[in-house]
Amino acid sequence: MAFRDMNSFVNILDTRISFSEIGSGEAYLALHGNPGSRKDFSGMSEKFNKENCRLIIPDRPGHNCSEELLSPVADPYIDAKAYAQFIDKQCGGKSWLIGYSFGAFVACKIAAEFPEKVKGIIMYSPYIKPKDESVSSLPKHSKNPFLGTILGIFKPLLAQEPSKKRIVDSFYPVVPEESYFSTWLPRYTRFETLLAEVNDCNWMALTYKAVFEKLKNLDIPVKALFGNSDKFLDIEFQKNALAECLPKAQIFVADNAGHALPINNPEKCFELLD
Repeated sequence: MAFRDMNSFVNILDTRISFSEIGSGEAYLALHGNPGSRKDFSGMSEKFNKENCRLIIPDRPGHNCSEELLSPVADPYIDAKAYAQFIDKQCGGKSWLIGYSFGAFVACKIAAEFPEKVKGIIMYSPYIKPKDESVSSLPKHSKNPFLGTILGIFKPLLAQEPSKKRIVDSFYPVVPEESYFSTWLPRYTRFETLLAEVNDCNWMALTYKAVFEKLKNLDIPVKALFGNSDKFLDIEFQKNALAECLPKAQIFVADNAGHALPINNPEKCFELLD
């Protein structure tokens, strides 16, 4: 059976959110990495064959085609509040959450703040706890007219090589095609994307301890899949983080697989949806 991948937009908290939707039935809200886009799930979308399953994949706010979430006061939980509304509008009020890489932490934050909206969490290569808890001042400096202009010029230039290495490490042991670099490296190194990436990391550093405490009281099914050849994550560190906040989580490891599981190992990812 063929499934059509449909693209659309929705307005959440005065912010235009772009998303794709494929399949029909029970809602699964899929959250991409940092940086990233809904195309982080391209392998799953292209080989989608699940009956009674509706995969809803937004570009997270500030990434790719979605606008940045703005708040009159700094609010590290604004993304969770936005997704709560998204679940109401697009997922029938309650949904499974799929989190890839940093998206797994976003899923945890949604479940911690709005448990009534979450049926369970499925994680691919989950990055849920930072090793570096420092908070960057880049977002603050970017609002200064002079510094913002300077940063907007030089930050994307300095990000080219680190971003390229991150793509290579994420895909390993698969070698990404040159077309992937030509398409996504310019998008990942836009100043707006770099700023969204830093905001994500800042919010994680500021909230993960409180999120972990709330998750300990959560009674929902949680499954996590790691690749045994992941060059991007410290797998044992993240496994220990899962055991800390979600001790009942089921953990699986895919052989000969790296970090970009939804792109390169969609069949393994589908197994967790059963």
